[in-house]
Amino acid sequence: MERLNYHHLLYFFTVAHEGSVARASVRLGLAQPTVSAQIHALEQKLGRKLLERRGRGLKVTPAGETVMRYADSIFALGGELLTALDVHGLAGNGLAGNASLAPVLAVGISSALPPALAAMLMPALFALQPRPLLTLVEAPPEALAAQLAARSLHFVLTDAPPPTGMGLHSRVLLETPIALFAPPALARKLRKDFPANLASAPVLISPAGPLRREVEHWLAQCKPPVKLLAGAPVRMQAAVLAGVLAEAPHPESLALAAGAAVFAPWLLRDSLKSTHGLLPVAELTGTRWRVFAITAGRGVKHPALDAVVALARSLH
Repeated sequence: MERLNYHHLLYFFTVAHEGSVARASVRLGLAQPTVSAQIHALEQKLGRKLLERRGRGLKVTPAGETVMRYADSIFALGGELLTALDVHGLAGNGLAGNASLAPVLAVGISSALPPALAAMLMPALFALQPRPLLTLVEAPPEALAAQLAARSLHFVLTDAPPPTGMGLHSRVLLETPIALFAPPALARKLRKDFPANLASAPVLISPAGPLRREVEHWLAQCKPPVKLLAGAPVRMQAAVLAGVLAEAPHPESLALAAGAAVFAPWLLRDSLKSTHGLLPVAELTGTRWRVFAITAGRGVKHPALDAVVALARSLH
């Protein structure tokens, strides 16, 4: 019997949902030529054209619609298989001592989440019994969403809701204000005339994402509005000059050495002090930053997710 390459099926499934190879490539974390080549290989295998050009996007052909229906069922069955193995854990068969038959758990961690926040949630997974064969996948939220839709992951932890049109479901795990943190000397200075003195202070911030958008909205609402930059943001340099906003993926790890302030979730204040030597300057009143748990559907349940939810509630 001829075999189907399920990676090819996943790439087609993602392109069909996104409507373009470019957007699907971002979600999959692959180069566009690679995705196009794999879809072409699937079309060659099936002897049918699955996608056709329509304006600036792609449209699924009638044959592609048929493949989509089967792909949705295939990926759903894969998710059910993983859930069934996890729920029963094979312990009832006397096989729990065999490490190769331990429950499988694959969790996606958004690369946008602060490492300290992810570390606060991990003990819930490490304490599971029976102990699972745990795989943590760190990637951009878009790539994790595609893997979750393909049932390659059990759930995803991220700071943004999932894209629409993929059948994914989200719940809020944590909600916390945002605050400004800085090395001790700078923190004392900034507290004297906050937030007006931000305009002359070195500040590090994540390049993009919900936290940055929330901070920028708060700055615009200040009376008078506070502007951190006269021009466009610049990438992290060896030295951060006063009045310059520099971008860094996880700025808290660079703040002390750079002598710069950072915006971060208030929930991380103890970790920022003990690990990075940063002290709170002030809470940004009215701001909210959230962490979401994303699953492949509204009715999806998993003991590992339940454990993470319980731990998250205790952190408030």
